[in-house]
Amino acid sequence: MTTIENVPTTARPLRRSPGAVAPLVREAWYVLAARSEFGRELRQRWVLGEPVCFFEAEDGALVALDDRCAHRRFPLSRSVREGDTIRCRYHGFTYGTDGRCLAVPGGTPGDIKVRSYPTVERGPWVWIWTGADADAADPDLIPWPKEIEGGDGVTGYTENPCNYSMVHENLLDLTHLEFLHGIGGHDFTVTEPRLLSADELPAGFAHLSVGYGKDLDTVLDHFAVSAGDDPTTPVFRTGRMMSVTPAINYAVERFEPTDPGATARLRTVVIAHCVTPADDSSTHQFWMYWQDVPFVVDRDERAAMVERVFSEDVEALTWIQEYVDHDERAGVVEHSVPADVPGLRLRRLLHRLAAAERA
Repeated sequence: MTTIENVPTTARPLRRSPGAVAPLVREAWYVLAARSEFGRELRQRWVLGEPVCFFEAEDGALVALDDRCAHRRFPLSRSVREGDTIRCRYHGFTYGTDGRCLAVPGGTPGDIKVRSYPTVERGPWVWIWTGADADAADPDLIPWPKEIEGGDGVTGYTENPCNYSMVHENLLDLTHLEFLHGIGGHDFTVTEPRLLSADELPAGFAHLSVGYGKDLDTVLDHFAVSAGDDPTTPVFRTGRMMSVTPAINYAVERFEPTDPGATARLRTVVIAHCVTPADDSSTHQFWMYWQDVPFVVDRDERAAMVERVFSEDVEALTWIQEYVDHDERAGVVEHSVPADVPGLRLRRLLHRLAAAERA
């Protein structure tokens, strides 16, 4: 987790710019945790403003429950696991892996229960369905990138103190790579983005996606490092950047050497971000950097390099969220340009999905 120091805080009521903060969409799969975080220990994470307790059952089942005892809301994650049951450490109410209350000291459980979230393992992460109807939890609604198969990758986690729409928008306007991170190259920055058509978006998710493409003659640049290729290798680069459902954003970068004598091995890179709102002003970002050839550099070193980039995003988004929350001036506060179109469409998509849920 990245900590940003010296960020001003205030107790004034929040007055946010209309549209700048997207409402939370609940009818979706979101990443709760990395698979490696699940064990016999009771753990907790906040998702969509609600605490979730999770652990792994003896048979390997991945359990996720509302982290509030149905009696007096004592955290189950602070309670006692006995086999595959959880006994509340406050008054002893005991729950099974399905959330049903199994025992009440001096009484009967009746129909007492806590919410049990459907879980699915996909990639290195565990996803939970946060929609109201558990029967609607179709694992096929998880938009996992089909390009990720074999190859090699590193994963990590970043906490963003901002609304989840800002994380998506940051990932949908990569012109900031040159100025905020010092990578990406000027050629990529100035190449005009092209909105992706419905048939270019992931099959079955076009109505839940926005994305754009950039195609340009350039060089491998920083992508070459972890593949052991020459950064100056001329390539035709085809980039596709997409937010698919409220829960994931990923970029697919493909490289085709334009020099017949080039020995570059790297052909495809996928950078995936699973975006899970903790609440309306804090976001979990589970990320993966994947390439279609093995790493030739130390994996921890590569992960640290990626994490450094995302820590710079955190700093920028922290300051933006502070202004969104507390800058009370009237009038136009954002002037948009063509590069902002995917992000603006993403804002509208999130507002539209949330409004449909309320209706």
